[in-house]
Amino acid sequence: MNEEDTKLYINMLGECSLTYKGNSIDDKTIRSKKFWILLEYLIAFRNKDISQSELIDLIYPEGKSENPANALKTLTHRIRNVLDELNYMDSRDMIIQTRGTYAWNLNMDCVIDVEEFENLCNKGNSPWVSDDEKLECYLRAIDLYKGDFLHKSALEPWAVEFNVYYHTLYGNIVHKCIELLKERNKHEQIIEICQKALAIDAFDEVLYYHLILGLIDTKKPQLALKEYQKMSTMFYKEFGVTPSKELRKLYRDIIKSNKKVETDLSVIKETLNEKSEITGAFYCEYEIFKDFYQLEVRAAGRTGETVYLGLLTLTNTDGEMPSLKMLNGHIDKIQACIQKTLRKGDVFAKYSVSQFIMMLPLTTFEDGEMAIKRIIKKFHKQNPHSPLTIIYSLQSLEMVIQ
Repeated sequence: MNEEDTKLYINMLGECSLTYKGNSIDDKTIRSKKFWILLEYLIAFRNKDISQSELIDLIYPEGKSENPANALKTLTHRIRNVLDELNYMDSRDMIIQTRGTYAWNLNMDCVIDVEEFENLCNKGNSPWVSDDEKLECYLRAIDLYKGDFLHKSALEPWAVEFNVYYHTLYGNIVHKCIELLKERNKHEQIIEICQKALAIDAFDEVLYYHLILGLIDTKKPQLALKEYQKMSTMFYKEFGVTPSKELRKLYRDIIKSNKKVETDLSVIKETLNEKSEITGAFYCEYEIFKDFYQLEVRAAGRTGETVYLGLLTLTNTDGEMPSLKMLNGHIDKIQACIQKTLRKGDVFAKYSVSQFIMMLPLTTFEDGEMAIKRIIKKFHKQNPHSPLTIIYSLQSLEMVIQ
């Protein structure tokens, strides 16, 4: 028999489970919330004896049980019966009860994932460890981190501090690991680590940067573009912010890299043709809009044609920026109105979470006003009960002399 086969394995990162020789109990098969809160609490605070009154307050915080001491004994008895199904050892020796206190037996031969994870992080962060050893420790720790600490109990007051601690530790080593992998040009590993980490923390902009950069470095511009657009939309809707300057630069790099050597001009023409069935104005990312703007400025200086720059801003009835919830319910609708109202030759982009900017090649200021007022009229006609107000500004493009 392998020595490791005698160990009891306890997982607390992600789901909670206990496993011994193929026998397992986990929070998927046993649904009782009180069962897991008590068992998890005993394991989490395994280094101390816990009083009966503390556990009663934990299980019955609002004092709903008529006989809480007896209810605690009953729940403990049930947990012991389930632990006995593991065939590890007598469950009375796993949860020790003495003189009104309860404790998890520290003398058991256990492997607890949070202890392994923390030890690997500490070793990897040690200044006397080589970079290769650091990387090995970080990769093993990342592999152990299946999810945040006891995710089903994460909002319990006692679990919050644990959750924050391990989550922060995980985020720090992920960033350090990525830097070490970058030095070794391990782009595929960086992509894999970022994807896993973003499933745990979907709002880490630095991870998106490294994921998109990794996809560019591995010649996957379409996937990089998809990730950028997903991230950009999510950050707009959740926080009302635009991607960082570094990420916007990456976006330009994606556009530049999405090409291959091609000598047949007819093939290039096919790729240039717009395949979308969408009619109306051309919508693009703001970074691309800036290129259109520079092009129009140059053309206007040469030909003397007049082009107007318009800005639509969504506000509430008090003239203030609406809540993100309110904006998320209407921003796509105003975008559709702009696209369908303006002409095919017009270009527009989202400037901020509550604003759209557009270029209008028109002969007069009055024509520009009429075009914008048609957009506003269409929006209010289609959304008569919208709490939003649309204000606009309009200026002609001016040639900038460098």
